[in-house]
Amino acid sequence: MSVAGGREVDVHVNRGLLGWGIFFIALGAVPLAVRGGALDVATARRAWELWPLLLIGAGLGLALRDTPLAALGNIVVGLTFGLMGGGLVVGGPGSAPVVFCGTGGTGGASPDGQPLTGAFSGEASADLTLDCGSLTVAAQPGDGWSIAWPPGGNLAPVVGESSTDRLRVELGTRRGLAVGDPAAHWDASLPTNPTLELSLSVNAGSARASLAGAHVSTLNASVNAGDARIDLSGATGTTSVTGSVNAGTLSIGLPVPQGTLSGSVSANAGTARICVPAGVTLRIQAGGEPLGSNNFAQRGLTQDGNTWTRSGTGPGEIDLSVSANLGAITLDPEDGCG
Repeated sequence: MSVAGGREVDVHVNRGLLGWGIFFIALGAVPLAVRGGALDVATARRAWELWPLLLIGAGLGLALRDTPLAALGNIVVGLTFGLMGGGLVVGGPGSAPVVFCGTGGTGGASPDGQPLTGAFSGEASADLTLDCGSLTVAAQPGDGWSIAWPPGGNLAPVVGESSTDRLRVELGTRRGLAVGDPAAHWDASLPTNPTLELSLSVNAGSARASLAGAHVSTLNASVNAGDARIDLSGATGTTSVTGSVNAGTLSIGLPVPQGTLSGSVSANAGTARICVPAGVTLRIQAGGEPLGSNNFAQRGLTQDGNTWTRSGTGPGEIDLSVSANLGAITLDPEDGCG
């Protein structure tokens, strides 16, 4: 209510138009901020990673419906779409070729015929980030690691750190609208001798990791609008696994633990698939999200409140905490996790 000329006037805000207004403001603000030097181009191009805010905005719209804050959901959605669109404008089709994600072709040698290589000494950590495209990770005997990619294009890994105990690389096309290039594929090999802490992040891409024979003490995997299959079933020494998936699929095959293998897995608008060895004692603490699902009962687990258990015969045990928001946790899927 406002006052105009001594009279009270009703002020009505059209929530639909408000959302569009916020969208166009954000759409123009991103390239303006980049041009003015207030925002880095690389940061703007990653604006698509804000997509989970669309779910939050939709939820706010439903939860606050018929309240004075009902427009908040539209504001969040409009702002998010605007920022994502602004990022596309900054690095979009006009600045570089259009590329497809998750459809990588055959890997191979780097442009000079040699892959990127290095070696670890003792315990080490490997952090691989894939932004668009596809990645295959395999274990190889020894202490050395390598990353190969096909010739042509801007596909060389971006090395953030490389030493005898640390590897951090980013793989991706990073070129505008991510919708198609069959050459966007990398092949990585990790050594079996050292004990590794492995982190794998997949954004709008596809990854396959088979780590039989490797000593992987911890795994931290995240998937955003992509797909990853990580097979640790033949690995040794694994004590901790953490996984999260947002609008995609994450599959993890766990090894036979020597002691206790603990961890947490979450699925948000996606699916997390977990494979456990037969005969291993299993304990899963599941959150009570009403829009999540699991198949624990079908796999013979016994429920006590939010805890699901299955007795085993071996010396080790697996203790997991899982949650699903608009998603699903699938235990031992029929087609496996590798």
